[in-house]
Parts: sequence; structure tokens; C-alpha cells
Amino acid sequence: MPSSASFLGVPLSLVSLVTLTVQNSALTIVLHYSRISVPKDKSYSAASAVLLNELLKGAISLSIAFRNAVAGTANAAGRSYAKLEGGEDDHYRKGVASGSAWDMERVQAGGRKLLSEVFSRDCWKLSIPACLYVIQNNLQFVAASNLDVPTFQVTYNLKILTTALFSVILLRRRLSPKKWFALLFLAAGVGVVQLQSSAAAGSSSNHGGHEMNQAKGLLAVMCACMTSGLAGVYFEMVLKGSKADLWIRNVQLSFFSLLPAVMAVFAPEVTLFGGAAKPPAPIQSQPIFANFGWWAWAVVSIQVIGGLVTALVIRYSDNIMKGFATSLAIVLSFCAGIILFDFQVTLSFLVGTAMVVTSTYLYNQPDGKYRVLPQ
Repeated sequence: MPSSASFLGVPLSLVSLVTLTVQNSALTIVLHYSRISVPKDKSYSAASAVLLNELLKGAISLSIAFRNAVAGTANAAGRSYAKLEGGEDDHYRKGVASGSAWDMERVQAGGRKLLSEVFSRDCWKLSIPACLYVIQNNLQFVAASNLDVPTFQVTYNLKILTTALFSVILLRRRLSPKKWFALLFLAAGVGVVQLQSSAAAGSSSNHGGHEMNQAKGLLAVMCACMTSGLAGVYFEMVLKGSKADLWIRNVQLSFFSLLPAVMAVFAPEVTLFGGAAKPPAPIQSQPIFANFGWWAWAVVSIQVIGGLVTALVIRYSDNIMKGFATSLAIVLSFCAGIILFDFQVTLSFLVGTAMVVTSTYLYNQPDGKYRVLPQ
């Protein structure tokens, strides 16, 4: 981990931690408010928001990957020139080697390099996590539409459990007894929160003309945790032993996400996401970005930022930092639920939340390297 990297004098590990914490909490709050602040028939399409999110993330990742490819081509050309030309035109040679000579030839070479890397022979492997991430993102909208902010944030932490289980199954990892205890403690904490929430809210409740279905929200967040865990572990399997740039992988993910994301927009009855926003309507009479106001754009922007911050966290941070970020996001969402949405705090909810935060912290504490089970 490049510990010397900094932004305005602040270590990037700390910047990524703070940004990830704020992003996790802000997404939950804004996503929930954008869904319940208007009646269901006036809400924006969740599937359209997911599609726009993938398009923007893909465009940004493609721009960064293209810049890296051109810079790499320029550096390679500079090294070749230095070997061939010896001491001639030292100033020009250094300029090329530093990547400053961005002429059309090197741009074209960078473009060819980028295309070859994006459409490499193993790129199809990213289609599986890409589809899973699209499903997860759509399910997030369903869950946020039917659960209050603190309950959604706490319950969504079950993705730690599903990720660990899929790691054991697919990556043959063996978890320490401490981590198994933390996972069981996490599941128990989420169970306490859900029992309290179900008792307080009943089967459904109404907020500003938007009916919230507790059972539907719980099912959606559970399925989102499953797809998140499976997608994350499968993505790690693809990255394992691969030398491809992280931004190239992000481009591939966005590319393979387009088909399922478009299907969710234009054929919601097929993808089962029609209930995420409103009953399916003919495309001619219902534009895909209908009712797309400021709050909808805020949700998409925060999601895009989250995707980019995740790349920073992977590069500059570690699991302990991510654990702190998750725990702090739960606390922030809990406070926001009380202040902004008149969330009723009970002793059982406090106990359950404390269990989840504690288990998250324990799980992310180091206990040596993972041991791999024999084949």
C-alpha cells in the first residue's frame, strides 16, 4: 500500500476512509428520502438510475484507463528512444519518457492498447459479477423504499457474512475462530434489529403517501447481501493472479452491466424489477428519465462517487480502515434517521446496532494471513 500518497498533504488512506464513510451514510439517507418523499406514481425509475450510474462510472473509468494507456505508451516510447539515440536531444528524450509528448501517434497506440486490454480473452469473466452488481443495485432501491434508514444500513451489513461464506466456499479460505464468532455476533445483531423493526412497524407503514412494506424491504436487502457477497468474491477470483489494471476491470464491469441494466429499464416484467419504482408502462408513454429530479441525480452522483472511492480504498486502504468506515456509516445513518425521519429509538435497536458495529470491528481486526484449505 503506497503510504506516501497524499492529497493536499493528507494521506490518501485517510481521505478514502472519510470519503467512504460519508458516501455510505449519504447514499442510504438520500436514497431513502428520494423514494419516500413522493407518492409511488410520481417516483423516478430505479432501473433508469442504475443504468445511468453504470454509464457514468464506465465513462469515467474509461477516461482514466485511456489516460493510463496513453501515458504507458509514451513512457515505453521514451525508453526505446533513449536506448536508440543515446545522448542526442536529452531534453526531448526526457520529455517523451515523462509522458509529456502526447502526439497523435501515441494517442492511437494508447487507444489500441486500451481496446486490446478491455476486450482481452478473459474479459467475459467479468460478465458474471457485472450482472450480479446490477441486480444488487436494483434491490438496494427496493430495500430503501421499504425500510427506514437505520434498519436498512444495519441489515445491509450482512453482506460481510455472505462475503465471508462465499470466500470459504469459492476461495477455500479458512476463517479463524474469532472471525466466525464475529460473523455469528453480526447475524445475531441484525436479527435483534429486525425483530424490533418488525414489531414497531408491523407489516407495512405509510410515509408521505408512500407505503413501506417491511417484509418486502427485508427480503430485498437479504437478496442484495447475497448478490453483493457472491459478486465481490467472484470479482476477487478474477483479479487473483491477473495483472490487468483496476480501471480496465471497472470498464469491463460497466460494459457487461449495460445489457442487464437496459433490460431492467425496458423489460421490468422480465427482470422482476418493475416494483422498484412503479408499475411497468409502455416505453412510448413513459420516458426512462421521467420524474428524474434533483434527488434522483443526487443518488446517481453518490453511487458513482462510491464506485470510484472503492477503487481508491482497494489501492490505498485495508480491511481495518473499511471496517471503521462501515461502523461509522452505521452510526451516522442512525443519527440521521432520528433527526431527519423521526426514527423511534428503542433499547433493543440500540443493542442490535451495538452488536453489529462491534462485530464489524472485530471481524476486520488482523489475525494473520488466511489459510487456504487443501484441494
